[in-house]
Amino acid sequence: MKKLVNPPIIDKTIREHGVTGKYDVNLFECSESEMKKLLDGKYHNVLSFPLDFDTIYPDGIVRLGDIVICDQEIDVEFLAGHGCLHLLGIHHE
Repeated sequence: MKKLVNPPIIDKTIREHGVTGKYDVNLFECSESEMKKLLDGKYHNVLSFPLDFDTIYPDGIVRLGDIVICDQEIDVEFLAGHGCLHLLGIHHE
């Protein structure tokens, strides 16, 4: 698994949903086989592992969680934004 630099869509999405201070989101890229290991043999192109959105840690940083994107996918920007929405508690209808 490889850590990626967060694309601008992550900051845009987080700011649009009310986070004004410092925050932390980790974005990772993995292979299809690594994704299947995370999901007991299943496959998704993006996974989000949220932390407690309402917690501000003693250092003043809101830690939202991790996003994992499968490297088989082309649109990292879209998937990062989608995963970010899940970290913020916004899910599919």
